[in-house]
Amino acid sequence: MEPPKDQDSKKIWDRAAWKDAGFFLTYLRPHYRVFIPALFALALTGGLTILFIKELTALVGKGIGGATGVEWMAELNDKAWFLVAIVSIQAFIAFWRILLFAKASERALSALRLDTFSRIIRFPMATLNERRVGELASRLANDVEAMRETLVGTIPMLIRHTVMLVLCLVLILQMSVKLSLFMIATIPVVIVLIAIFGARIRKLTRRAQDNLAASQVVVDESLQSIISVKAFRNEAYELSRYNKNLGEYLTTVIKAAVPRASFIAFIIFAFSVAMILVTWFAMRMLNNGDIGNEELTQFAGLTGMIAASFLQFPELIAQLQRSLGATERVREILKDDIEPEDDFEENAVRFKGEIEMRKVNFAYPTRPDATVLHDFDLKAEAGQRIALVGPSGSGKSTSVALLFRFYDPTSGEILIDGEPIREMSLTTLRQNLALVPQEVLLFGGSIKENIAYGKPDASEEEIFEAAKQANAHSFIEGLTDGYDTLVGDRGTQLSGGQRQRIAIARAILADPAILILDEATSSLDAESERLVQDALDKLMENRTSIIIAHRLSTIRRCDQILVLSGGAILERGTHEELLASAGGLYGSLAKLQLE
Repeated sequence: MEPPKDQDSKKIWDRAAWKDAGFFLTYLRPHYRVFIPALFALALTGGLTILFIKELTALVGKGIGGATGVEWMAELNDKAWFLVAIVSIQAFIAFWRILLFAKASERALSALRLDTFSRIIRFPMATLNERRVGELASRLANDVEAMRETLVGTIPMLIRHTVMLVLCLVLILQMSVKLSLFMIATIPVVIVLIAIFGARIRKLTRRAQDNLAASQVVVDESLQSIISVKAFRNEAYELSRYNKNLGEYLTTVIKAAVPRASFIAFIIFAFSVAMILVTWFAMRMLNNGDIGNEELTQFAGLTGMIAASFLQFPELIAQLQRSLGATERVREILKDDIEPEDDFEENAVRFKGEIEMRKVNFAYPTRPDATVLHDFDLKAEAGQRIALVGPSGSGKSTSVALLFRFYDPTSGEILIDGEPIREMSLTTLRQNLALVPQEVLLFGGSIKENIAYGKPDASEEEIFEAAKQANAHSFIEGLTDGYDTLVGDRGTQLSGGQRQRIAIARAILADPAILILDEATSSLDAESERLVQDALDKLMENRTSIIIAHRLSTIRRCDQILVLSGGAILERGTHEELLASAGGLYGSLAKLQLE
């Protein structure tokens, strides 16, 4: 968001700031039973601080004024015990104040983190493809952490100093209206400076958060592709990318420090000069008999508290501006115009497995002029095996993505069991589908957890049975920790064949009506391929299966084979029918692979 260039844009900017401030209250509101007592405790500790200063300075003022004797000593002792009682009560209340604020703010932030992650994880694929993983992760980590610092530290301190400031102003007005008005005349200067510097600081801190997110992208991408990084000896290149983004972040942060430092320096100078002027004016009043020693001492102590509070405001406001910059980014993720996918629902209806794709055309949202599928037609009866064959980029994986409704067709219609999938809930649709991909990326937990991902509430017996059907039980049992073996980041501790069989076990456990196999055996050695293919044959029994394959040997027994090129279906038929077609693409591929 750019800074305001005219009066109308300034109003928009101010409204955005209020929205960001109100955003905090939205998440604090459910915890009002904890937060409101914390506010009262905060106000009470601020009031006790003022009472302590008032009584202490009154005591000092009376001593300076020449009080002596037994009665004075008795009063001194009583006042000392009274002051000890004040600080004891203040410390007790401060403990509960800090604890209650921590409870309210941390609960609110946990809800915010959950809402943000829930929103991200439910974004449609088109939205996720427009954003980089590291950037989204940074919003969840760095930006929400900046908001945590504000809720836990900055806002309580702002409230405390505001309470102290108001109480001090009330008390000094009661002591001397003339001297109070002279001192208060300096306050508008601070308010004007906050308005001037605040917008500039906020703009720069938002840009800094963007730069920090960009550097997080480099970290995430490098670590996710660490094998490629090391294989190409590109550590230095990744370091240079990270250094470049960090440099931009550092430049922006330092730019943001300039107005903040100028703000704070000017406030220090202005208040120091103001204190000199107030002191000069007070000494003249004392000399003229307009104020006594005791009142002047109290006035000096309370004025010192006012100055201390005001000197805290610039840094607190700067911290709040940094947090509001982060809040804008989190609000962007949570805003209504990014439509998430529908919510999870229980008891999805079981499909028979009939699939029909009618005259489907599709282009990716990021490349609307490049049509990926042209008049794509597919019909599969329940329990049939349909193979998709063709060169890379011919649209095989895209057609599967449309079946899962990761995207919607540009035109045409997709039906399952005669019902358009656009009219189905995503839960019903996707719980009837299961995917076994070419490159299996497991989650960084145990083998048992990865298999159970297909059915999170599965019993151990169900998990073991699924592993047996997937020809995975034997190798799992041979591992030191068996099913509790940790697979490492993305399953790197296991071989390709082992990961494939775990993925198949996961699909068996999910028990889908429709199975999608995307080049599931293309990167395996002969022995692994035999074991995986045997497991796949068991998995495909009594299910409608869509098989994407380059190896024609794996699809000979399919009920129908579709040959794609350039997003269009060139040929369709059984293996024998396509071989019998002279000059066809399938025949050419078969001649290269099977002879």
